[in-house]
Amino acid sequence: MNADAPQFTPQLMRRRDFHFFTQLQEELVVNILSFLANVPYEKSSTDNHSSLTHTFPLVSNQFNLICRDNDYLWAIAVERLIKNEDTLWGAAIKEFIDDNSPDEDHEDRSRGLSYSLQLACHIMQNMIRSNGMDTKYGIHGELYRYVLSNHIRYIAPVFYMPDETITRGRPFGLHFFEPRYRRLINEVMAPYPEEFRNGRVTSLENGITSPPTFIYGNRSPLKRGQAAIIVQVVQCFIRDNGAADVFLLPLEHGRIEQVWEQVNYNDHLYVARLMKMGEEEQNDIETNDVRRIALEQHRAHGEDIPVQAYVNEVLRALGRGRSQEEGDESDS
Repeated sequence: MNADAPQFTPQLMRRRDFHFFTQLQEELVVNILSFLANVPYEKSSTDNHSSLTHTFPLVSNQFNLICRDNDYLWAIAVERLIKNEDTLWGAAIKEFIDDNSPDEDHEDRSRGLSYSLQLACHIMQNMIRSNGMDTKYGIHGELYRYVLSNHIRYIAPVFYMPDETITRGRPFGLHFFEPRYRRLINEVMAPYPEEFRNGRVTSLENGITSPPTFIYGNRSPLKRGQAAIIVQVVQCFIRDNGAADVFLLPLEHGRIEQVWEQVNYNDHLYVARLMKMGEEEQNDIETNDVRRIALEQHRAHGEDIPVQAYVNEVLRALGRGRSQEEGDESDS
């Protein structure tokens, strides 16, 4: 060690303060916050905290009033949700419009995001006025809360049988014979004409705009935080004894928020509330399932075969991809 070498003295970095921030006009403050503001569940189906609801309001009274009274921050957030998650939030906004304004011209809605959001806000404003609803935020904030509670969240009875090979868009059949699942299919199909309990397909061509659905608990254990999948009853045959053969189409994954048993019955049928997922989160779930199944096959049948070969085989079995050989043939 060189005794003549200059000694290093660590220095604390000076904190950069913006002393004049509190003196800015509110319009500028809102503009700055709009770059940082996010809303609950924007990042994932489990992230219920956000800067707009849990961080900014605690900074100061000024920030609290801005988050509560200024609709601009909520407008930016809702626009971003629809733009980034059209299959989730875009579809939910359209459902909200259909449910609360069924006589509107559907062709006008093809004008895009801006018009759909403007129409939804108009409907929301009329609902607040006519129903005397208590409002905590502006029109966009109340629209977000309403759509989240009534369209992004989903409550339904649960068929529980672990099977992590279930993927969206890949139909399959089941036979319901347990008393709880006989009741499930009868309750799910009760709002529909008798013909749909006897084999008629629940399609748009047959006049069904809102098909019957329920929750398939395909992962163990069935508890809060677990992923599950919403399935559509495409076709069912309900027999005289209540047993049923059903043909199901998996629609979308969600994350269970609450699960409970119906206490008025003794058949142990469960009901759950789940939060629907965005496209990226759903893709991650199915990709991880494929990878896990492929690794299990890799360990069981020989590690001299590349894992990717098993991934291709699993994808082909699930109807989601082609084997390497098929890909090679198509390229030649």
